Formats: sequence, C-alpha cells, structure tokens
Amino acid sequence: MKFKKQTSRKLNAITTLDLTPMIDVVFNLLIFFALSLNFVTSSGGINVNLPEASSAKPIKTENITINITKSGKLYYNKEVATKEEIKQNLKKVKDKSSLIIIRADNKVEHGKVVEAMDLVKMEGFTKLAIAVDQAPESQNKSK
Repeated sequence: MKFKKQTSRKLNAITTLDLTPMIDVVFNLLIFFALSLNFVTSSGGINVNLPEASSAKPIKTENITINITKSGKLYYNKEVATKEEIKQNLKKVKDKSSLIIIRADNKVEHGKVVEAMDLVKMEGFTKLAIAVDQAPESQNKSK
C-alpha cells in the first residue's frame, strides 16, 4: 500500500492557527463592557442617603437634578441654590419635556419634597422622577 506524501501547501493549512474565535471573544467582551458602562448610576457628588425601593431602575441619561440634603440644603445640578435660584434656572430650560430628578435624603421631611415637586410643576415641566436606591434582594423575595 502506497501513501501519498503531504505537500507543503497542505501542511501549512494544518499548522496555521485560526484567529476567528479569538476575535469573536474579544469583540463580545468589548460589547459587554461598553453596554455595562451605560447602566452605571452616578451619585451626583452630593451626600444624600436615598430611600430604597424594590422597583428601582437605573436612568441612563444626564438630566436636571434637584438634591435635598438631610439638613434641608438645596442643590441644582451639584451647585448650592435657593428656591428662587432653582426657579430661575428652570425658567432658562427651553425643553419643558426634560426629565427632572429629585434626590431627597431619606430623613428629609415630606413637605420639602412636595415643595420641590411643586416648584418643578409650576415651571411647566411634565416629567418628574424621585430618585431611590434599589432595595437588597432579600427584601424583594420576602414580599
């Protein structure tokens, strides 16, 4: 029985490494990290202890934020402001369908939050959200 000798062309095809699966893995990792970065929520740089809610979902875009600290201090987009200054800043916003996020500390009186909501509504904004932290999984399962 005679066996054919392998030519050098066939031998090269056998010894070359196929990089396609490795490139696919690299692209999948790149897509994974790019998508996961969009869901990182920022704390806003202001020390506010938010209440927890099991239905909390992260917001991906930058919006106008009004922060209320435990001591009752108001912030408009990371800058200390009075009610009147917040009112003036809201009047400058042309797109009244912008989302306004109120970040109030867990210890803030309900009336302060309602005042901030009323201020936003009086300026004609239609989208309003109250920021909360997501509740731990153990609380979600017990309900």
